[in-house]
Amino acid sequence: MLALVCFSGCGGCGGCSRTPEGYSETVTFPARTDWVVVELPKQAPDGPDPQWEIEEAIRRINDHGGKVLDPATVPPALRDELNQFLRDTFGTPGKPTIGGDDETKSLAKGLGLTDERLAAGSKLFRDRCQECHGLAGDGRGPTGQWVTPHPRDFRAGGFKFTSTGKKPTRADLFRTITNGLKPTAMPSFGMRTEEERNSLIDYVMYLSIRGKTELDVLRTLLVHGEDGLSGDVPSEAATMLKRELHAWTAAESQVIPANPPESSDIRRGHALFVDSKGGACTTCHVNYGRDGKFQYDIWGTRLKPGDLTEIRRKGGDGLEQLFRRIRGGIPPANMPAATSLTDAQVWDIVFFLKALPYPDRLPSDVRANVYGDNR
Repeated sequence: MLALVCFSGCGGCGGCSRTPEGYSETVTFPARTDWVVVELPKQAPDGPDPQWEIEEAIRRINDHGGKVLDPATVPPALRDELNQFLRDTFGTPGKPTIGGDDETKSLAKGLGLTDERLAAGSKLFRDRCQECHGLAGDGRGPTGQWVTPHPRDFRAGGFKFTSTGKKPTRADLFRTITNGLKPTAMPSFGMRTEEERNSLIDYVMYLSIRGKTELDVLRTLLVHGEDGLSGDVPSEAATMLKRELHAWTAAESQVIPANPPESSDIRRGHALFVDSKGGACTTCHVNYGRDGKFQYDIWGTRLKPGDLTEIRRKGGDGLEQLFRRIRGGIPPANMPAATSLTDAQVWDIVFFLKALPYPDRLPSDVRANVYGDNR
């Protein structure tokens, strides 16, 4: 574990001045072989994923009332068509691109995903990120199996900590790369240059768009067969690609407004937090998150809701961040959006959460509820 921590720290630090080497021209993206999640179990899991057994744990979802399907069952001719589309449209790790018709290229360019920028991001990703996130951005790099929680698999197109409740904005990804995700193994890249961090964002977006295009077509073929396609495989994939590009483009205009009030009521926020009619926060964050119940995320892996009494919070704890996280939810982690609450009520919860890790900041009656009478 010490070696992993050292590697991760070096990945984000500014002390390594070597010029990253690019991928060899012979390196290609592998076709997806890990099973595709179609439906998650209704019943919560009884514990975390067994370490080093992520693939087996996902396949066992079928034994727990969910549904995951094997890509190997897609007819070879259809899979060959999809693989050819991915090669023609997205290139290789050493020469990444986003091709297609004029609309597709225009959307990619509008997101800043030009061949030049993707090439720069590819080199940095290989040097700094592949070890955990894998060649295809699948979260299955050489050290990925040793990491808990699992490194993010970009291919599902989902990101947890966004300001939209949907796709992340560039600012969202920049914040994550800059700050890291404490207390996970994802390090801070804050000492890398702004240009380098933006290059990594370009490449992460590219891997996510490529992976989601592949996933959506595979899921259609696995669930509905060839009859589920709107045309042939290439046209279906082209449609999925455009849909993803449009979703990423729309994110910049979907940021949830967050204007902190001058004051708020911690006691009222606590009441809303524990009130099942207010937001049902304690359904998952049992005992303020200390005894959170394990559940499945969209990747089919198991997660435990955060312990909200801890000072370090994975997605950050800025007022605006917390507000948007509650208002928009965290869909990949199945945290629902608080649509039944007013903005004022959400702000009350935010201020309660800000004070929660610090007993002396809580009103005495709230402190007694959270920490007992001995503080």
